Amino acid sequence: MSKKILIVDDELQIRELLYDLFSHKGYKVFTSPNAEEAIEIIRKENPDTVLLDLKMPNTDGIEALKRVRKLGFKNKILVLTGIEDEEIKKAALLNGANGFLSKQLDLKVILKAEGGVSEKAGQKVLIADDDPGIQALLRDFLIKKGFSPIIAKNGEEALEKVNKESPAMVLLDIKMPGMDGLMALKKIKEINQSIGVIMITGVGEEHIAQETMNAGAFDYIVKPVNLDYLEMCLLTKSFFD
Repeated sequence: MSKKILIVDDELQIRELLYDLFSHKGYKVFTSPNAEEAIEIIRKENPDTVLLDLKMPNTDGIEALKRVRKLGFKNKILVLTGIEDEEIKKAALLNGANGFLSKQLDLKVILKAEGGVSEKAGQKVLIADDDPGIQALLRDFLIKKGFSPIIAKNGEEALEKVNKESPAMVLLDIKMPGMDGLMALKKIKEINQSIGVIMITGVGEEHIAQETMNAGAFDYIVKPVNLDYLEMCLLTKSFFD
C-alpha cells in the first residue's frame, strides 16, 4: 500500500510541485489550500505525513497544529515556512510539529527533475552509526537512490568527515560510543549550519530526538529504519534548500 502524504499550502505552485514530486515517487498525495479542508482530509485519510504551511488565510498553521493534535493524530507533521523566526518555530514544536522545511524553493531544480533524480543527484550523504548492519542497509539504499554515501562509525569520525567531505546531509545515530549524536549534531551545525541532519533513534528515545530537533536536526527516524520515510526526508531536504 502506498504511503499517504498531505500537502497543505495556499500557494498553488507549491502544491503542484510537491504533488508531482511525491506522486512520481509512488506516494498517494492529497493537497489542500487551507487548514479547514486539510483537517477533514486528516480525519478521513489519516496520512502518514503532513506538510503544513504556517502562513495561510483564516486558520494559520499553528492553530491547525493544535486542532489536528487534539484529534489524536499521531503521525508526522512537517511545517513549511518561508521565515526564520525562532519564536514561531518554538511555538510550532510545542504544538506538535516534528520538523521544518524551508520554502526557499529552487524551482528550476524541481522543474528539471526527471524520474525523481535532479541536479542534486550524487550529492554526498554521511552515515554516522556504529552498527555495521545499519551502515550497510543505509549505504545500499543511498546508492540505489543516486546519492554518494560516506561512512563514519562514531561522532569524532563524523566530524572529521564533515570537515573533509562537506556532505549535504548526515544520517546521525543518537547513541554512539564516545561523542553521542546530540553533541555531534551541535558541532556539525557549528561547522556548517546548512548541512541537513536526520537523527537515527531507537524505540523509547523519542524524547531525546525531540531535543535534537530543538538543536537544529532536520528530522528523526526510528529504528528499524523506515526507508520510505527516509527517502521522503532526503527528497524534501534536497529540494527545499
